[in-house]
Amino acid sequence: MTKQQAQQSSKTILMVSPTHFELNTQAVNDNYFMNVPKDSTDVPKQGALEFMTYYNALKEAGVKVILMDSNDGVDTPDCIFPNNWFSTHNKEETGKDHDTLVLYPMLHLNRRLERRPKIIEYLKNTLDNVETIDLSVHEQENNFLEGTGSLVLDRVNRVAYVAISQRSHKLLAMEWAEKLGYQLVAFTATDSHGKIIYHTNVMMAICSGFAICCLESVEDIVEQRHLIDSLTKHHTLITITRDQVNAFCGNVIEVQSQDGKKHFVCSKTAFDAFTPEQRTVIGKFSDGGFITKDIPTIQYIGGGGIRCMIAEVFP
Repeated sequence: MTKQQAQQSSKTILMVSPTHFELNTQAVNDNYFMNVPKDSTDVPKQGALEFMTYYNALKEAGVKVILMDSNDGVDTPDCIFPNNWFSTHNKEETGKDHDTLVLYPMLHLNRRLERRPKIIEYLKNTLDNVETIDLSVHEQENNFLEGTGSLVLDRVNRVAYVAISQRSHKLLAMEWAEKLGYQLVAFTATDSHGKIIYHTNVMMAICSGFAICCLESVEDIVEQRHLIDSLTKHHTLITITRDQVNAFCGNVIEVQSQDGKKHFVCSKTAFDAFTPEQRTVIGKFSDGGFITKDIPTIQYIGGGGIRCMIAEVFP
């Protein structure tokens, strides 16, 4: 029997609908993409509306979307971003004889509550002969690694990229890479104000055949050269600016519909900020086209984009 190859993108994703979307006051101090609303009255309603608009668009494109709810009375204002607390890895990716579920240590207390038992149980039942790697115990040591927010993965070639920050601990990333059989590329990245970028996935993304990265945010020349060499080994590199990072051009994701077509998912803010030339390159690799919706409230108040709203499931 021919061995199946690992896929960069998944045909199945998981999203968590927000019961009460609002500013996470615990996270606002280190996520510089978050903003305090002048009037928060309509924020929950608008956030829920934007979420459902994207959920419906993904389903209409033929992507299998597992929709989980958060209406259990637990206060989790960032539950809309599930990719930070778990990731899944199938046998084709890791080369092991079982699927893998990884649970991650989260910096902020109310984000730890997002690890809902019903979602974990669902994932364990969905995966095959699953091994669970629970890294959340490192919260006791104040060491954190927030899922595919911290780790941007080249799943086909087993390379993990991490921008070191308070939420992305280097030693934990090294431990993760050893357990999953990945090569780790670590670096430091800063935003347009010189502040440390809190999550790697706001400034870079890996898709099938191409990668997006803000090289100017990596100011160390040696680290930048290593990053370029690694990315261009297997991918066409699209370089974005810090201004484009602020427009969520790095916070994007490729997903597959059930017919195997690849769709590039980005917010309207990001789509408008890409240059025509960049959109042309992306389109050449995305035979399913773009899935683009406007999510201004989620981006402005929540400080995260569509990539953060999608957690891939690789059964």
